[in-house]
Amino acid sequence: MVSIIRCFQAERIKCRHTPFLAVHLLFPVLGAAVFAGYFRISGWDKLTDIAAFLETAAIAHPFLIGIISGIAVQMENTAGHFQILLGTIPSRSGAYIGKCCYLIMWCAISTALGILLFAIFYPAVLPVFYIKPFIMLTLSAIPLYLISLNAGLFLGKTGAMGIGIAGSLLTALCTTGLGDFVWKFLPWGWGIRFAEYCVLEWVSPERFNRAFHELETGLFIMMFFTLLLFIGSLWWFKRWEGTKENE
Repeated sequence: MVSIIRCFQAERIKCRHTPFLAVHLLFPVLGAAVFAGYFRISGWDKLTDIAAFLETAAIAHPFLIGIISGIAVQMENTAGHFQILLGTIPSRSGAYIGKCCYLIMWCAISTALGILLFAIFYPAVLPVFYIKPFIMLTLSAIPLYLISLNAGLFLGKTGAMGIGIAGSLLTALCTTGLGDFVWKFLPWGWGIRFAEYCVLEWVSPERFNRAFHELETGLFIMMFFTLLLFIGSLWWFKRWEGTKENE
């Protein structure tokens, strides 16, 4: 636990003079302002506007996670070709968990900031409505971080970003009929489908109750896969010897 806390603090120091913080703060502020401003003049139904905002946030998540994971990988590579991460920290597990926790913490902060600003700029529903979408978007981002970060460590910065771009495309496809069955088994489909269910619960509780079994199945698969992915990625990281990135 001490190693995790120290690694967490080290991540804060390493990210101080990088684009890491700017990405997490700039995108939610701009996104919330742009969408709220457009929806005020669009004349659409308010719940449709909210659903569109949450769906866009879910589609943007994989892309932004890919960028952030790429920044994290490049930062470690620049600081001695991953030797600080691999050779100077006594606990490999602590280094990996500390980095993952730091990334996920900022993801939660960024998501909360974007949703909070949108709720303030576009007060169409009670603020309590946004609690469940925030939780769902944050939880669904955890496996995406595990995938992108490990892809970045293995393939380099472009690997993480490439998976982020492909993930955003898959997320968008999961909103269509093509994703009606497979979304439960795709990490990139969880966030957007869970956000849709949150809106459905608000709009039509009866339809939500009929679809609750599918939501429950998706949540179980997500939690099981996330746990399995974390254990597997931690086992791999403890045996990883570093990769020289030539970008």
